[in-house]
Parts: sequence; structure tokens; C-alpha cells
Amino acid sequence: MIFVIQIIYGILLITWGYYLIKYRRTVKSWTGNWYWAEKYIGNWGTYFVLILIWLGMMFFWVLYPFWWLEIIFWPWINPPSTP
Repeated sequence: MIFVIQIIYGILLITWGYYLIKYRRTVKSWTGNWYWAEKYIGNWGTYFVLILIWLGMMFFWVLYPFWWLEIIFWPWINPPSTP
């Protein structure tokens, strides 16, 4: 049952990320220009960074239902104890 709920969460989060990429102009109007992105990347740098952020988040949202985030980050979540 938990796996099914995680799949539903994953699908919802991927859909949310898709719509954030689709409506990135609206998101940029909320956040404004990111001057460091415009300076170092060039024109449309803010859009490029927004797309990279959302694609990265979608990647993690795909890993979430299959417990891959727990497997990848387990050493940092539960570090081994030293004697």
C-alpha cells in the first residue's frame, strides 16, 4: 500500500514539475530576473536555470517512489558509528 501511495506522489510531483516548466514565464514574472544567471549564462539565463532546477527536481521525484533516494543518501542519513 505504501508503494502505491509513493507512486501516486511521484506522478503528482512529476506533473507539477512539468507544469512549472511549461509555465516558466509566469514563474519568472514572480521571481524576476536572476542577475547572476543573466550575467554568467547570457540572455535567457534565468529561464535556463529554472529549467535545470525543475529537471533536477523531476529526476529526484522519479527516484522517490522506488526508494532510490534512501539508498543513495543512506550514508548521510544514518552514518555508521565509530568505536
